[in-house]
Amino acid sequence: MTSRERVLTAVSHTQPDRTPIGLRFAPELLARIKAHVGISRDADLWDWVGQDLVTVRPTFRQPAADQYYADPTMAISPEGWYLDIYGVPFRPVATDHQVYMELVGHPPLAAARTTADLARYPWPTPDLWDFSTIPPALALHGDKATWARSRGLLEIAGFLRGQEAVLMDLALDPTFAGALLDHIQEGLLALTRLTLDAGGGQYLFYEYNDDVATQRGLLLSPTLWRREVKPRMARFCALIHRYGAKVRYHSCGSVYPIIPDLIEIGVDILNPVQPLAQGMDPFELKAEFGRDLCLDGGVDIQHLLPRGTPKDVSATVRRLCDVVGHDGGYICAGSHTLQADIPVDNMIALVEAAQGR
Repeated sequence: MTSRERVLTAVSHTQPDRTPIGLRFAPELLARIKAHVGISRDADLWDWVGQDLVTVRPTFRQPAADQYYADPTMAISPEGWYLDIYGVPFRPVATDHQVYMELVGHPPLAAARTTADLARYPWPTPDLWDFSTIPPALALHGDKATWARSRGLLEIAGFLRGQEAVLMDLALDPTFAGALLDHIQEGLLALTRLTLDAGGGQYLFYEYNDDVATQRGLLLSPTLWRREVKPRMARFCALIHRYGAKVRYHSCGSVYPIIPDLIEIGVDILNPVQPLAQGMDPFELKAEFGRDLCLDGGVDIQHLLPRGTPKDVSATVRRLCDVVGHDGGYICAGSHTLQADIPVDNMIALVEAAQGR
């Protein structure tokens, strides 16, 4: 099977020749693995991994820096903060293992009080991207399972207003909160539509990426999520399906209470399945929702990969592929991006087990 055939088979809940692999690495970990196995080119490293998924996105026209969080950096402030396309400020923070980005300063819409304030805000538009780079990139990766993504409403709203403020808005001022979500959604739907247009039906799936949970539960009540987020998210799912692509939903944490809702509005793939989050054990999710939902993730990056032994990693990954991947419905991946605190020997164990070696 080609990678594209393998992933499509798994997402269609049929047994592929092996479980598809869709790993993501922190740059520091990627560099360490390449040095350890004697590989210099990224493309050769992905072949060694057995990677089946490839991201193809429009090209941002004028990035102010290579460093960014989830959206490109539009400008760098006098303080040295990295401002994304929404004007949200971030800064790089170095740990013992790697560099990551964190929110800093005041949310740009913290002082907004009316829908008129929102209307005056300089919202990003799709002309910030070049979509002409998509067709040649898709042609280059024609045998891979190609995908693109959209950011999500609630996470962006939290960045713009502050997490606590946006949750208060949703509960106490739904008119204002709804206007904020609609401004965000207008741009995201336009970007999604233009990306899928440029893809010409070649994207296997499209990701809607919205963190709505902690490891203990949702950030907001299921009732509030169903009232404010679900109908708007359903528009994304409908749009993606009109182009013949599958829908992957990404949210960290425990989204168990809304999984039936996700299935109802058309989510095909759930990512990243954090097994240490409440209710998110992949074996239990497979038993309960495996007929309707493909699980993507499940290899724990919090304890197993950084602290377990290669034998622990191999046994867990093989069980995931054998049980969760039985009759398809599973993509082997980390419970988030694989971080630089993971020993290389554990990464080798993960890759060999996922490939069935």
